Amino acid sequence: MRSVKLAALAAAGVLALAGCATGNPQAAAYVDGHAIPQAEVDSVAHAVTTAGAAESGTIAQGLVVQILIQNEIAKTVANDTKFTVTDAQREQLLTSSPALTAIAKDPAAAGFVNDYTETYLLLQTDAGKQAFNDRFVKTDIVVNPRFGTWDPKQPGLVDGTAGGSISELAPLKHG
Repeated sequence: MRSVKLAALAAAGVLALAGCATGNPQAAAYVDGHAIPQAEVDSVAHAVTTAGAAESGTIAQGLVVQILIQNEIAKTVANDTKFTVTDAQREQLLTSSPALTAIAKDPAAAGFVNDYTETYLLLQTDAGKQAFNDRFVKTDIVVNPRFGTWDPKQPGLVDGTAGGSISELAPLKHG
């Protein structure tokens, strides 16, 4: 009887650990409980690689996950601080980056590019950068383990595919 209970307990433990290891296959990450859908990551990563702004596959996906996390935090900061971006500012940034312009041509990535430009412009101001960092330390971030481990001390994805820190905007290749 004891061995049956131990086997049942072990089986339950394996199932629980398997669920933790794989995460929700439909969510790439959660930012304060808001899911970043895997489908969005896939479609944006495709646009990013097609534009030549990142290597293909999991490297592009990891980069996109990291930028989407940054964008979610920046949206909160922009809302809290009433930070706005004009069409002229957005157009100037797009004009200066052929990669962003190419990515924006894909309808599946247009919203991503819009959010990225707002995040980029927010982080170009001292007040925006400070507000972003203050908000970041208060943000609960959970990343699907297939993209690596979230390290709040670095902060960013480690042992994954994006590399780098979220304290600076994740880079897209320009050119």
